[in-house]
Amino acid sequence: MTPNATQNWRLLEGMRQRIKVAQGIVHDPQVFVLDEPLNGLDPVARREMTHLLNTLAARGKCILISSHILYEVEQLTSNILMMSRGRVMAQGNIYQIRNLIDRYPHRISIKSPQARALAASLLGLPYVLSAKLDAANATQVEIETHQPEMFYTQFPELVLRNEYDILSFDSPDNNLESVFKYLVS
Repeated sequence: MTPNATQNWRLLEGMRQRIKVAQGIVHDPQVFVLDEPLNGLDPVARREMTHLLNTLAARGKCILISSHILYEVEQLTSNILMMSRGRVMAQGNIYQIRNLIDRYPHRISIKSPQARALAASLLGLPYVLSAKLDAANATQVEIETHQPEMFYTQFPELVLRNEYDILSFDSPDNNLESVFKYLVS
């Protein structure tokens, strides 16, 4: 396919998706069942569709979305039902679902110019299972903990007490994609 043909195909696919949703809305149903509603839409159309779905939900409509693009699901709703091979794996909001897999260590990635000293301090905490320094990026440390709430509560105190500079703080396990991988493995 040529670049223009590919672009035209995507435009056509986005228009089809909008038409399908419009056909569903015109009858003002109480329940909407949508399969990949953002598929084929450009970023502006995705934002518009997300706004439309949120508006319908705010008006009391029940919207059921089937999607394998989990980061989009996270942006659309807080109520999640995860299924794999026809079986319900988890149900609830992201935090309730994450709590179901707390038997697995929770990973937290931290960037700091004092990463080595930070890692040593973090290993002194009883609920930190491990701390790994990234060999390629000497400013990054990744820890594992079975008690993330305890870690999140005490981490600011540790940082202030030791005057660590924190450049970034992220938990790669706090998203649906990671949770789904844990649940189906």
